[in-house]
Amino acid sequence: MDRTPPNQAPVAAPEPPLLEPALSEPPRLPLPELPLQELECFSVLVHQLHFGRTAGLLGVSQGRVSQLIKRLEARVGAPVFERTSRRVELTDLGRGLAEQVVPAFARLRAGYEDARARAAAADAPLCLGFQCAVYEPVARAVSRLPEGAAHLVELPWGDPFSQLDRGEVDLAIVLAPCREPGLEVLLEFSRQPVYLAVAVAHRPTGPDQVSAAELAALPLIEPRGPAPAYWRLANAPRRTPGGRELSYPTGAATVQEGLSMVASTRRGLLLCEGSTRYVPRPDIRYLPVPELEPSALQVVQDGRRPHRLAGRFVELLLAEVG
Repeated sequence: MDRTPPNQAPVAAPEPPLLEPALSEPPRLPLPELPLQELECFSVLVHQLHFGRTAGLLGVSQGRVSQLIKRLEARVGAPVFERTSRRVELTDLGRGLAEQVVPAFARLRAGYEDARARAAAADAPLCLGFQCAVYEPVARAVSRLPEGAAHLVELPWGDPFSQLDRGEVDLAIVLAPCREPGLEVLLEFSRQPVYLAVAVAHRPTGPDQVSAAELAALPLIEPRGPAPAYWRLANAPRRTPGGRELSYPTGAATVQEGLSMVASTRRGLLLCEGSTRYVPRPDIRYLPVPELEPSALQVVQDGRRPHRLAGRFVELLLAEVG
């Protein structure tokens, strides 16, 4: 029986609720796997073309390098290097891969290292000690660090290690050699012939080089300071390789002080070829001494207090000196 009151329309049954459409998710695309270890090894081997040198630069065994390259070739699907007992060369596929990967990996590494350098610089800038002069490769390496990440301190000519040992500098660029306990040589570079500085007033003309006999007859100026005996013998030798004895009646605390003494006396001063370009003087002649062993520079750190930027600086300097 219809029980609807008079003059009232029947109530319609409620409609079922509308179901909200589910939120659509973007299709999940598989990210390509990037074998970073293999690509780093490949990038280094592209430049070295030598498994042993590549292993040394990466700090791994030669067998590990071979393993990483084989793994990369398996991922790519074809050889990227042709290897014989005498040489390593890129295949056509390897050259194409190198054109894309090597610059990209260099940018990736540079970006990562720059971020680390900025963080380290904000924490504590790198204090870099140097002897004699800041040579062009060193200046360029410093300039490639973030602004304010490093500052330079000149070290005494005759005291290359004390400030490093006391923690007053983080790295020291000094004349080789360094055999101090606790100090580590990170890089040796800038091997250069030795020159003699003499006053123009006392040697205005003559041969364009100095013989061992002439050197032995000249009183010389040595670095004055607490440098160890082995370092002093290397940079102010007491004898020529042929056995002629050399004399050092006086010393100087800095190269500039020594050159001032040279200009005003009949004494001579031994220094590397690079320094002659940084301290040109009209009253001094610089003459090579072919019989003396070349000098070299070393980057040294205190192994007990390594700085976070030390490795990055050495890497940049190595790129500059080749």
